[in-house]
Amino acid sequence: MKKTLLVALTALFIGLFPSVARTMKVFGTVSDLNGNPIPGVTVSDGFTAVQTDADGKYSFVRNEAAYYVHYSVPSAYEIPLRYGLPCFFRKLDRDSVYNFHLIPKKTPSDRALNLFFMADPQCQNPHHVRRFHEETIPDIRDHAASLPGNDYCITLGDIGYTEGEFNTTYILPMMREEMKADNIGMPVFQTNGNHDQIYEGLALNKQNPLPMQRYLRMFEDLFGPTDYSWNRGDVHIISVNNVMYDVLNTASKYHGGLTKEQLEWIRQDLSFVPKDKLVLICMHIPVWNMKDRKELLDILGEFPNRYIYSGHIHANRPATHENGVEEFNLAAASGCWWWSRINADGVPHGYQVVQIEGNRIVNQYWKSTRYPVSYQIRLYQGDCVFGGPHETCALPFGDKVVLANVFGWREGWKVEVYENGRYAGEMERINPDTGKSQAPTVTSCQDWWAIGFHCGVVGRGHINGSRRGSYIPVCTHMFKFTRKSANSSIEVVATDPYGNVYRQSEIIKGNAFEDPGIYDSARPPLYDTDPVWEYYH
Repeated sequence: MKKTLLVALTALFIGLFPSVARTMKVFGTVSDLNGNPIPGVTVSDGFTAVQTDADGKYSFVRNEAAYYVHYSVPSAYEIPLRYGLPCFFRKLDRDSVYNFHLIPKKTPSDRALNLFFMADPQCQNPHHVRRFHEETIPDIRDHAASLPGNDYCITLGDIGYTEGEFNTTYILPMMREEMKADNIGMPVFQTNGNHDQIYEGLALNKQNPLPMQRYLRMFEDLFGPTDYSWNRGDVHIISVNNVMYDVLNTASKYHGGLTKEQLEWIRQDLSFVPKDKLVLICMHIPVWNMKDRKELLDILGEFPNRYIYSGHIHANRPATHENGVEEFNLAAASGCWWWSRINADGVPHGYQVVQIEGNRIVNQYWKSTRYPVSYQIRLYQGDCVFGGPHETCALPFGDKVVLANVFGWREGWKVEVYENGRYAGEMERINPDTGKSQAPTVTSCQDWWAIGFHCGVVGRGHINGSRRGSYIPVCTHMFKFTRKSANSSIEVVATDPYGNVYRQSEIIKGNAFEDPGIYDSARPPLYDTDPVWEYYH
C-alpha cells in the first residue's frame, strides 16, 4: 500500500514539476555514419562546452536554463541541413543520451570561402518579405555565383520586426522559408536580435523556470540555439545573443550586454580553438554599445586574428577597440525598415562580403543590393536642397564644395580627388565627433540627401514626428572637398586596405522640390499586386 502511494506521489511530482524531475546529466557519442568515433568535437548546451575524447564520447551537467545540446560543426564535415536550414543541435528533454552522426565533406576544401554578413533584414509584413525575396535573395545568390570558393551566409539579428509591445513574430516562419539553402544558394546561420523576441516575459516556460528565457523560444524553435559556434577551413565562428532586457514585459527596454554565463561559455568554447585560427564573433548590438565589452575584448584579445561583426544601428560604423580588436558594425539589408532602398546614413541596403583564404581575410566590401560592386561612393554638390513636403534640408556648403559618402570606409582607406583630370589631394573627412544636428550645418556629419528623403519625402522622423533619432544618425564616412570652380569636373578615387579602387564622378546637384528625380535611387520599387503566397506552398 505504501509502495503504491509512493509511486503515485512520484508520478504526480514529475507531472507538476518536470524541470525538477528530469535528469541533468548529458552524454553521448559523436561519430560518422559508419560508427567511427570523431574525437575533438566541441559539444555544448550554450552554458558549458566540452570536447569529445578519443572514443568520440562527451559528458557534462546541463544548465537548468539550457534548451538545446549542439556541436560545433568541424571544418572537415558537412553542414547538416534540415528543411534547408543548418541543424547541428537537438532539443533537450528528459533523456540523457544525445548522439550525433557527422558526414565528411564531399565538396572542395574551404580554404577559400566567402561569408555573406546580412544585418537586420527586419521584415514586418508580407510586403517586406516580398521585397526581401525579390531583391535581397537574388542579389546574394547571383553575386555568390560570381565568386570562387564556398559560400556561407550569417545574419546579424532582427530577422523580423516588432514595435513597442506589438508582436510581428508571425513573420519569422516566413523568413525561415526564405532562408533555406536551396533558396538563397548557401547555408544561412542565424543571430538573434532584439526584434526577434516574443514578448511574454511573465509567462513561465514549463521546461524552464527562468521567465527571461521565454523571450527566445519562438526564435529557437524556428532556427536553433542563440549561442553556438561552427568551423569552416581555418575559421572559427561564434554567434551569441547580446540583447539584455531591463524589465520582463517591455520590449523597448533593453541594452547590449553578455551575462557571466555567456562570457564563461565563450571562454570555454575558445579554449579548444588553436591561436592561429581566424576567429569571428557575430552579435546583434555593437560591442562599442555594451557596458561589459572589456571582458569580451579581453577574451578575444588572446587571439591575434579576430574580428567582430554586428548590426542593429542600420548604418556602416566601423570601430577599433582599445585592445586593437576591429568591429564591423554593418548597415541593414532592409535599409530604413524598407521605407526606401537606403539606410539612414545614405548607404544603400545590402550586405557585407568577406573573402577568406586560410586564416586570413583577403578582401571585404559592402555590396549594395541591385548595384555592381564598383558602386561604393555617392557625391553631392554643397548647395543642394533636399527634402519633401514634411521637411527641407538645404546644404550650406556652397556650389564649390563636393561631398562624398564612401559607403564602406574605415581606417586604412585613402580617399583622393581629381579636379579637371589633375590630382588635387585627399578629401577631408568630416569629423563625426561634431555629432548630429537637426538641420544641415557646415560641421554636421550626416547624409542630408538620405535624411531629406526619409524625413522630408516619406515623413518618417521629420521635425514634428517621432523616432527622429533613427533617421538622422551621424555618418562616419562623409568627406568634403572645395574645388577651384563650381564648373570643375571632379573624380573621387577611393582605395580600400585590400587594394580595391573605386571611382565616382557623377554628382547629385539641384533642388529636390524642382527635380524629384534626385531621389530615383532611393525610392522603393512598386509592385503591381500585393504579395502572393506561392513561395510557401
